[in-house]
Amino acid sequence: MPLVLPQDDGSLEVRDPDGSIRYAAGNRCLYVTWDGLGNGSAAVTTDGLFLGRWAVRVTVGEQPVVFRRGRAIGRLWELEGEPEASPLRLTSFLAEGASLFQHCALENRGPSPVLLRVYVRWSPQAPFARWERWRSGLARALPRLLRQPRLWEEGWAKVLLPAEVRLRIREGEVCAEGPRGKVWTWFGAPAPTRLARAGREVVLEYVQEIPPGVRGEVVWGLVPSEEKPEAWEAALTSARQYARWLEAVATCVEDPLRRSLIAAGLNAALSAFKELEGDFAGFTAGPDYFYPPRLYFRDGYWTAQVVLPFRPDLVRRHLLSLAQGVHPEGSCPSGVFPPGLFGRPADWLPNHLDAPAFFVLLLADYLRFSEDWGILRERVGDGGPSLWEAAQRALTYLSAQDRDGDGLLEKPRRPNDWADNVYRSVWVTYDQALFAAALRAGSVIAARLGQETLAQRYRQEAERARRALDRLWLPQQGHYANYLRPGGGETNLSVDTLTVLYFGLADGEKAQQLLAAARRLQTRHNEEQPFGDWGVMCVFPPYRYPEDLFGKSADPYRYHNGADWPYWDGVYGAVLREREDPDADYVLTRWWEYGLERGWLTPVEYYSPAYPEGGMLQGWSSMPAAALLPPDLWTGPSRFLNSPEEQ
Repeated sequence: MPLVLPQDDGSLEVRDPDGSIRYAAGNRCLYVTWDGLGNGSAAVTTDGLFLGRWAVRVTVGEQPVVFRRGRAIGRLWELEGEPEASPLRLTSFLAEGASLFQHCALENRGPSPVLLRVYVRWSPQAPFARWERWRSGLARALPRLLRQPRLWEEGWAKVLLPAEVRLRIREGEVCAEGPRGKVWTWFGAPAPTRLARAGREVVLEYVQEIPPGVRGEVVWGLVPSEEKPEAWEAALTSARQYARWLEAVATCVEDPLRRSLIAAGLNAALSAFKELEGDFAGFTAGPDYFYPPRLYFRDGYWTAQVVLPFRPDLVRRHLLSLAQGVHPEGSCPSGVFPPGLFGRPADWLPNHLDAPAFFVLLLADYLRFSEDWGILRERVGDGGPSLWEAAQRALTYLSAQDRDGDGLLEKPRRPNDWADNVYRSVWVTYDQALFAAALRAGSVIAARLGQETLAQRYRQEAERARRALDRLWLPQQGHYANYLRPGGGETNLSVDTLTVLYFGLADGEKAQQLLAAARRLQTRHNEEQPFGDWGVMCVFPPYRYPEDLFGKSADPYRYHNGADWPYWDGVYGAVLREREDPDADYVLTRWWEYGLERGWLTPVEYYSPAYPEGGMLQGWSSMPAAALLPPDLWTGPSRFLNSPEEQ
């Protein structure tokens, strides 16, 4: 297994990288993944244009180059070797547009000329077929299909990528043309010596004789035909400037492990921001949930936390786009597709109970960081409600879910919050905490706007919802129930109940007991779980009602049933840091350390030792990076929502 070492500048050094290493990168237009040999895959643009996959082989003389070192940061992936004592570097990089590039440079330090050969085998063929044939039928069936979460497993959307691609070679260039558009190969210095078609692939060969004391280079890239190719030098400069900015931010902490976590987390969050059609832009979840592109209420909230101190303008655009998913009665889906993607408006998994709360909470967080109160007057779509009106609709909808007026939300037996492989009902601590916090946020906004009657109403409802949390407290266990319903419920400890503390809804003895109980989620303090020290479990013990589980969560210690979710580590760690609890260091960094030991170079979605890990470069897994920032850059919302002077 290659060795991954965090560096002082926030980058990651990989010793002896191989094909098992994956480094995912993204910008506003695309995602791509490179491996430790320089090969590329999973390159898809925001409009669904598949850029293909490719394999790279470099030889000097007759000897294949073996890369001894890799360096990863931001949109840069650099591989280094020293064939015949001449340093060689293969740099893969993205700038701001939908183009991607690879640059190979060799310094001939020997006494004789050397022959540099670079072979690139490019396959523009998408991995699945018949998208165009299925597209119209899928658009008709979509509203029904999206209500069937069991049908959609990780990576399901790849079936929507176009596959029927025609290759044309003309004047030393290759064009791959498919139903969604064209991709051109682009050549820099020098043009390929040989370019040939091999079935559905194209083979490019560069050959360059490099005299003694001379630096030789070849560069190539993939460019959507409608986009003017960027000069590769400018693209490389842009990628390096972005890396230096990440390095500068990461210096806010002292040691290499935390610096690399902050750099990687901030990059993952910014990589998740995508500009889609028209003015529709915001935070996607990550490469595995990218196409068809959609913006998430829940994922976007946690992704935005590390972005807010540096780029609140991106959060503003996310809010304005996300607001299109707030329905007239205030319900919200899990995510929102761009208008017109399927020929009609469509939700991604409708009516998620936590989504309206996250919309209001993100709006409050944005106002706290930006003081841009004018956003509340912005209109949603063409002639729609203002953003503040949309937020009020979301709060009205949530209040209506307290059907008996006792302050507790009644959640239906549906997988419609973050634990979407679990049928949680009726009274869920997590959803109740979000309800109370969102009402507090609404009261702060209304008071600032001078709408005192509305502010007072929200304050009263928030206090009733907060007090109702006491009915979910389990005094013998010293923590809140996961969920309760008449005659039973799940009384295990779920990490998501820490939202009660994150949003400042409990203090004193209850807070102390809850944090004491939560130590059992830290695997280093839990000898009952079988895998040793591997991070923070999202629940313990595992769920006891198999009829409430499906999909990956049906297995103990997997997915929602006990895996480590780094975004929850960020929430837990933020609560501990606010209290200056020494456990914060472990909670915020163990998942990152564990991943680096396994060659995971970007924030992982979730993991557990006995099962495959989730996706890489996951946006909301940046939350621990936010929690590690110093207080002058970021604090959680509890002080804001509980500050009398703000209300």
